[in-house]
Amino acid sequence: MIRIRPALVAGALAVLLGSTGCVVASSSGSDALVASGPAPQSAPVGDAAAPAEEQIARAVFDRVNDEREARGLEPVAWNDALATVARDWSTEMADTGQFEHQDIRALLQGAELSGFRAVGENIFSATGPVPAGTIHAGWMRSDGHRANVLNPGWDRLGVGVFCGPDGSVWATQEFGRTAGADQPAVASTTPPVEPITRPADDGPTC
Repeated sequence: MIRIRPALVAGALAVLLGSTGCVVASSSGSDALVASGPAPQSAPVGDAAAPAEEQIARAVFDRVNDEREARGLEPVAWNDALATVARDWSTEMADTGQFEHQDIRALLQGAELSGFRAVGENIFSATGPVPAGTIHAGWMRSDGHRANVLNPGWDRLGVGVFCGPDGSVWATQEFGRTAGADQPAVASTTPPVEPITRPADDGPTC
């Protein structure tokens, strides 16, 4: 069984996107208080010698930017703080067996993500091992998740994956908009499904 669920944090109002739903909220902080957000960071290498979770995270990250480039959007840069949040949440969902979003409104207000003005979250779980391409394609074929992947307002991304001892896979994407980002506003529209640039169920797996 595969489960996916989106959440978008970029304003104090709730917005539904398609049939999946998407919660929307943003930081009330002023960019004047934080002149700029965190600088771009290098994504994990994710080569064959890396742990499976890291390989999957890198593969998902690359697929996101392939989709964005194909639709004329700016790429998102990797962020370690977002990746830590994503990885911790994937582990938490696996430990509790609860497939649900964390309180990303509270997360956005905490010190860990200072320098961010908006956050969007996609989550995924499968009862058995699946490749990175399956995770990515599942998100791309769901309106709310695709709205996060292709949102022009994001400029950072962290991906965290947990491979459960029972063979299950748990994955989280944390998208972010940094203070002072030179990006369009975080959008509430849903991009069309096609074209999906990376639809194949391939890539590293647990």
